[in-house]
Amino acid sequence: MNIREQALIFFPDGSRRKKLAKKIYSSMKGQPVHQPVKEFSYDDWIKNCEPLTWSTTKVTQRPLISIIVPCYNTPAKYLEPLIESVLGQVYQNWQLCLADGSTDRITKQRIANLVNRDKRIIYINIKDGQGIVKNTNEGLKRARGEYVAFLDHDDALSIYALSEVARVISEDPAVDLVYSDEDKLSDNGKQRLLPFFKPDWSPELLLGVNYITHLVVVRRTMVDRIGGLRIGFDGAQDYDLMLRLTENTNKIRHIPKVLYHWRLADGSTAKTVKEKNYANTAGQRALKDAVKRRGILADVIEVPDRPTNYHLRFKLPQKQPKVSIIIPFKDKPDLLRQCIGSILAKTTYKNYELILISNNSIELTTHNYLDRLRQEEHCKIYYWDHQFNYSKINNFGRKQASGEYLVLLNNDTEVITASWLEELIGVASQPDIGAVGPLLYYPDKAIQHAGVILGMKTMAGHVFRRRRLNDWTAFGLPAWPRNYMAVTGACLVIKADKYDEVGGLDEIFTVAGSDVALGISLYKKRYRNVYWPFAELIHHESVSVGSYDNGIQLDYDHSLDYYRPYLGWHDPYFNPNLSLDDEAVSIRSNYDN
Repeated sequence: MNIREQALIFFPDGSRRKKLAKKIYSSMKGQPVHQPVKEFSYDDWIKNCEPLTWSTTKVTQRPLISIIVPCYNTPAKYLEPLIESVLGQVYQNWQLCLADGSTDRITKQRIANLVNRDKRIIYINIKDGQGIVKNTNEGLKRARGEYVAFLDHDDALSIYALSEVARVISEDPAVDLVYSDEDKLSDNGKQRLLPFFKPDWSPELLLGVNYITHLVVVRRTMVDRIGGLRIGFDGAQDYDLMLRLTENTNKIRHIPKVLYHWRLADGSTAKTVKEKNYANTAGQRALKDAVKRRGILADVIEVPDRPTNYHLRFKLPQKQPKVSIIIPFKDKPDLLRQCIGSILAKTTYKNYELILISNNSIELTTHNYLDRLRQEEHCKIYYWDHQFNYSKINNFGRKQASGEYLVLLNNDTEVITASWLEELIGVASQPDIGAVGPLLYYPDKAIQHAGVILGMKTMAGHVFRRRRLNDWTAFGLPAWPRNYMAVTGACLVIKADKYDEVGGLDEIFTVAGSDVALGISLYKKRYRNVYWPFAELIHHESVSVGSYDNGIQLDYDHSLDYYRPYLGWHDPYFNPNLSLDDEAVSIRSNYDN
């Protein structure tokens, strides 16, 4: 889609996005409930930290990179800075293809004259503006590069953009697709704001939103193989392109550096409802087509109030597979009653069993409640009266379970989404998926769990903690489905045979860490773990629970055996420009460690 239309991803309330950062933030739907651990502005990061991110590694491969720019009546105040950003590239082996479909004669002549500035600039005259897809494809026809990059007619590149791409190609000559981080540029070009520091390749995130956007550089033969941009997808042609490209290669690299500046141009983003629907509808069509091509049984659902964000609702067999929900507990009958009551009252999925495991419960109220539960057809009650070991209790529960799918569930949770099992089982049923975790709230609806990041808070932490669902952060929205190294065991869904394949929970862990270790074990088996925000529960007691490194020493030491390779900004699903000290997400201020 046109990159201005793509801005709807980031500002879901549809306010005028030409305003600067402070006004844009104040117009956003969900307001932050958390102040970062250390205030550090993006301006400070640009001044003090960004220079530390640029690479000094020698570029050994010097492929020609063709930059395709579809133009349409582009004002000089936008196009000239774009040209300057290309001419100023540190890397010089480039070609710039201006595919001009302008209808204004004076503008057309001005753009045509730009070829005189440098012999590497190619002007392509397209009569009667044929739309962004046809214009871009005309640019591709004239591209001579081994790789092609896509640049909008009013945006700009970092001076290091192409050199950083060439460096990645030098390191990995087989790479087919490279994408980078990005930020926004004020209309007058004087202020950079609203950075988006992205994760490495995250397939489930791309199925929810086109997070790749810009800068993207693709091997030319890959683009040719899939037939370039497709007619009929104007408004979401870049999303359609990314979906098709990523189906044809896994040689994808992310550069965690801001290489692209996306201009908040005057007048270009105050979209009408019709224009918003145009981009959104085209994106839905692109995703539906991708789902069909891939043989995925799922409906594509529009996300309310967030145009160009999508929800895949996977279809389950008519005969529902059996699901075993394993709930360990020790007394606290009020919590258990709330948890079980919400499952029995709200769950629309029918084929499930509750494996309730008492661990040394002694209260009469607890046992009286268990006696009543024996009358419920879904409930099975077991006793594991040994010294507490979270892993052993759940592994014991797995042995009693007869379901094709397992749910590890804490007794202090409460179901919100009636279709929670349909949602989570649907994702877990996909062949390449390991563990799936829902969105967990504190009772005040602040986020408790939206995925686990290795290295956060020293060992592992819950990203977006205490945020609200629609808070925009430098890591994007908590409302997006994503891949992570792990999800919390407070509510975790997994196919039983995959649980068995990795040996279940590691029983050396007593209290904490075994859920993250499970995720890592699945990741090593090449399964993808998924956070799925379309299933929501409340987690009542965790507001008082400490972080992972507050467990017993044995758990901490054993965690290091699993976590060590991913600590210190080595978690592929996080970004090294973000702080590991702040679970609510903030920009990193120190690059010394």
